[in-house]
Amino acid sequence: MSRISAVPALLALTAIALVAIALALSAGSVAIDPASVLRALFASGDSTQQAIVRELRLPRAVAAFAAGGCLSLAGALLQVLLRNSLADPYVLGVSGGAAAGALTTMLLGAAPRSSSV
Repeated sequence: MSRISAVPALLALTAIALVAIALALSAGSVAIDPASVLRALFASGDSTQQAIVRELRLPRAVAAFAAGGCLSLAGALLQVLLRNSLADPYVLGVSGGAAAGALTTMLLGAAPRSSSV
């Protein structure tokens, strides 16, 4: 099996990440084409599109990107800590603790209530 060198792999992953962010900024209930997304981000364009892209979609895309990065870093650190390439959150009981915390929160009434339509 041949190994991929680090530079082309990093460039490919960077390109994939940029495409994913571009899709996250252009897709939604209001379709905005990529040229309009760029105008809304960097120049003065339509004020509605600017509000949608800058205030709604960009923070969500950045938060999703950061959360994914943090989760992958946590997984890599868990594998290094346990010296096991198959390590997952179930090994240390992290998933069980999170489920217990979520259940406790719901039982105490802090969970958001769904609105009936």
